[in-house]
Amino acid sequence: MDTSPLRPVRLDLSGERILATYVVHGSADRARSVLDQLVVEQTIEFPADLVPDDDIKRHVIATVEQLDALDADHSRALVSYAAELAGGQLPQLINVLFGNISLVDGVRLVDVELPPSLLGAFPGPRQGVDGLRRRFLPHGGPLLATALKPMGTPVADLAAMAHDLAAGGIHLVKDDHSFGNQPFSTFRDRVPALAEAVRRANDQRGEQASVYLPALNLRAEDLDAGVELALEAGAGGLLLLPGLISHDRMRAITASLPEDIVVMAHPSFLGQLVTDPNAGFAHGLLVGTFARLCGADVSIFPNHGGRFSFTPETCTRIAAACLEDLGDIAPCWPSPGGGMSLERVGEMLEFYGEDVCLLIGGDLYRGDIPTRTRLMVQAIEEARA
Repeated sequence: MDTSPLRPVRLDLSGERILATYVVHGSADRARSVLDQLVVEQTIEFPADLVPDDDIKRHVIATVEQLDALDADHSRALVSYAAELAGGQLPQLINVLFGNISLVDGVRLVDVELPPSLLGAFPGPRQGVDGLRRRFLPHGGPLLATALKPMGTPVADLAAMAHDLAAGGIHLVKDDHSFGNQPFSTFRDRVPALAEAVRRANDQRGEQASVYLPALNLRAEDLDAGVELALEAGAGGLLLLPGLISHDRMRAITASLPEDIVVMAHPSFLGQLVTDPNAGFAHGLLVGTFARLCGADVSIFPNHGGRFSFTPETCTRIAAACLEDLGDIAPCWPSPGGGMSLERVGEMLEFYGEDVCLLIGGDLYRGDIPTRTRLMVQAIEEARA
């Protein structure tokens, strides 16, 4: 007896597939069980036995294309989805790739290959590596960035720091990611003052060599007004935190900006999505690939040997994801930071090459800022020589 109320469905699908690679922790039997759940959970979330032999069963329910044992406790699976399931939208793409299955222990999304039609839905960085290199580094070398610190510093003092950092040759002078709309340094007071300080430094140097990037840490209903205020004040970029405002809001904000505005992505609140080796996302996928889909020109991550636990191998994978081919989407600058020092500049250039944005914050404050900034620039020149 036919117990399903569903009638067979025919769908007009392109045949293009999203390819996602997962690593499942546990025995081979557990991996097969998890994948049986995944292909339904991530698509129809409905008893598969009630679906007629139609296009939903054949094409909408995901397909396990390959399953291999990595070791006794890990299996790797290649799963394909119809491209249409994402609807050309980032939230649904993430939902399809890692929605309900994120609630299951021991599943990690390690790689995604998007078909051309879906990649075309994401313009990516407007400037990226080539654009910012033409703008700031016509003679080569790494991009230089720093964060204004610490929280609680009066706006006038922050402005003086911003001026000295820009005058010393730092290309991207950003708010620390902890700066928001605190009463001692409101967004409305801070942003115009710091943008003006960087503008003065550029005027004194006779070139537009530095930009200021305020951190857009505001309530959801204030984000658009914050962008408008930053642009009117002359900020040359924005620091966006997709873990807090969402990746798709970052994408929408980036798409609304003038072409010459620099966008930096910060990984705040994303850590627990990548640090468990048996769950979440691969570092490069979240901090590299998805940052590019959202339009980041520069993507920040913790460097190895700093105050966080990222390994050299992890940092290599993140940098590769920032720079590797992704259809027509431009590469973005990998930006290692977190406890970096001037003494490590040469080491970092040797490790990453010149397509890197060196983010050094607190160490520039260990003495006179203009002097420390000059020492950083000199260290880069010596390393390149």
